[in-house]
Formats: sequence, C-alpha cells, structure tokens
Amino acid sequence: MTSRERISRVLAGLIPDRVPVSLYRLNPFDPNSFWAQHPSCRQLLEAARQLQDTFFFYQPRTGFFFSAPESVTLKVAENQDTAISRTISLTVETPLGPLTRVARRTTVSSIEWVQKPWIEKTADIEKFLSLPYTPYRPDLSDFFQQQKQLGEQGMMVVRLPDPLGVVGTLFAPGDLAKFALEQPQLISRLLEQVQERLLPLYQYVGATLDNAIIRIRGSEYVTPPALPREYFRDIRRIFSDYVIQYDRALIETLRRPGRRLYLCFHWHEFVDTLVPLILKLEPNIVEPIANTQLAPNTVLRARKVFGNNLVLMGGLTAEDLEFSDPEDISQRVKDVILQGGRQGRFILISCGLPTSVPLAPTIEQNYLAFLQAGHQFGSYPLR
Repeated sequence: MTSRERISRVLAGLIPDRVPVSLYRLNPFDPNSFWAQHPSCRQLLEAARQLQDTFFFYQPRTGFFFSAPESVTLKVAENQDTAISRTISLTVETPLGPLTRVARRTTVSSIEWVQKPWIEKTADIEKFLSLPYTPYRPDLSDFFQQQKQLGEQGMMVVRLPDPLGVVGTLFAPGDLAKFALEQPQLISRLLEQVQERLLPLYQYVGATLDNAIIRIRGSEYVTPPALPREYFRDIRRIFSDYVIQYDRALIETLRRPGRRLYLCFHWHEFVDTLVPLILKLEPNIVEPIANTQLAPNTVLRARKVFGNNLVLMGGLTAEDLEFSDPEDISQRVKDVILQGGRQGRFILISCGLPTSVPLAPTIEQNYLAFLQAGHQFGSYPLR
C-alpha cells in the first residue's frame, strides 16, 4: 500500500495495512526546507524518505493580508547583522500612517524571531483597519504541480488561517490577551475585517482544489494557557466568539459535492470543555493531540470525547522527543497507537520538530526510534 493510499483509507474511515506515521511538517522530498540545508539532518531525512508517510504543506501566495499586492506600497529592508543572521523590516503606508514589522532570521534556526510586531498600541489597530483592500485570487497552479510531484508518497496539506490565525500574528506574545481585555470591540473589528477577506479565498480554494487536507489554524490563540483563565473565566464563550462563529462560515464554503477536501482543525492544548464546540464544526481531522510525560493518556481522552467518526492525528511532543531515550519513545509510541488507533481513523505524527541545527545525534536517534516504532507497532490488527 502506498503512502497516499494509506492516508486516503484512514480519511475514508477504512482500516489500512498500518497506522500512517509521519514527522508531519518535515517533508524529506523538499530540497528547499530548513532541514535539507544542514548536513546534520541528512540521516533523518533519508530515514523519513524510507519510513514515513509524507504530508506536503502548501501555502497559497495570498497577497498582502489577502489583498492584491498592488493595493499597498510595501517597503522591505534587509540587514545582514551577523554571519548567520539577518534582520528584515517591513513597512506599509496606511491612510493613518505607517505600520512596521521587524523580524530576525538565522541559518541555524527554523524560528523567525519577531522584534517588533505590526501592532503594539491602539493606534496601530486603527492603522491596520484602514488598510485598503482589493480582492485577490491567488494562482494555485503550483499546487497541482507539487501534488503531481509528490505522487504516491503522501498527501497535500493546504495551510490556511482563520481570522484569529491572522490577528494573533499581529501582536507580540501575550498582547492579544491584553487587548482582548481592554479593547474587545477593536479585536472584534479586526476579526470581522479579516473574515471578509478570507471568505473569497476559501470559496476559491473549495472550488479549485481536490484530494487534499485543508488545515485551519488560529484556535491556539484562545486556548488556555494562551488566554489566562484568571482573566478569561468563560473560555467557552471566548472560543465560540473568536473561533467557532468564523470557522463555521469558512468551513461551509469548503464543502463542495464531489470535492475530496478533508477539513483539519488545528488545535493545541487539549481542553475537554471545548470539544463540543469543535464537534459542531464537523471537522474530518483534529490535530495535534499529544501524550506527554505528565499527561500520558491525552490521546485516549481525546478518542473518548471525540468518538470514532473523525481522524485524530497525534503522538509525542518535540520536547519529549528531544529529552527521552529511544527505548522510552518506542514504548510510548506503542501506547499512543493503541490509545488512538484501535478502530482506525488515526495518524501517528510528531507534534513538533527540532528547530535548531546542528541536530544532536541523541535527538536524531529519538526521531528515528519514533518512525521505527510506528512501523513496528502500527500494523493492523493492532496488538
């Protein structure tokens, strides 16, 4: 059974030959990925080519915040501040004045470090809301090229944000919560504006693409601990107002007869009380669900509350894969598979990846153990 066939059977609710296993965001066939640039990752990439079921993450080029690129004047300034890092400054003129974002990238980390976010004060929100908007339809032809190139090696995953997935990136960590408390009406205006821009994009994607997973992100910004419970006591209402009402409309535009689009709800920090709200969206997939040293039965809990009619994608966190040992990882992978996959509809994934290089040999061995254990314990019928 090929990887594409295996994943497709899981998404269809059928039992494959084994549980699909993947390092998920690591595509070993992509020569331009961060990991492909570093010799210390070569063995892991080769193992992934041989052992994993690959997901190709595709992100449409959607203009400037989903508006046609020519609708704004964007100034880009780059500075090589060290031998391994550079600082990138983006400035856009708005009717109310300039907005600037500054970030730093290095050759030894996959993380972009934001030094100055788009929004730091109330006036910045007003500036962002004043940005002009010209509807924009992205060119999706490269999706089909990459899908053809991937072939039987895996499944395409289209990365799309919901309004909160856009708004959350405008602020420094923790600032969204502060503004949600102090300026809730402005946050709602931001969400509404982004929703207006996203709806045409989702409609176009739903009418154009086929045989792909649509991964919708954003809910992590209002799932504890991102929003402290001591300030946001009614987390269900916040989750409903900031996530569910917008995602429901977006998901409805994606559901088209004859289109094989599988809707994936990206959601960190498993919180039981929010599950009924997520189920109202009727997603095909929920991810990532991770067992940890402190919570070794999270996948089992998730399977019980979500039921057996949707696909769970889950496994171990990057932290546990970094600090455990191969023997422990092997046993925990077996536990995860049994907790989530007894009746199918389960995909084993690493819920994170190494973010810096060179890759330590001990970490490399742990990820290899993860892939190997997926093969060893994932064959159906599970034992």
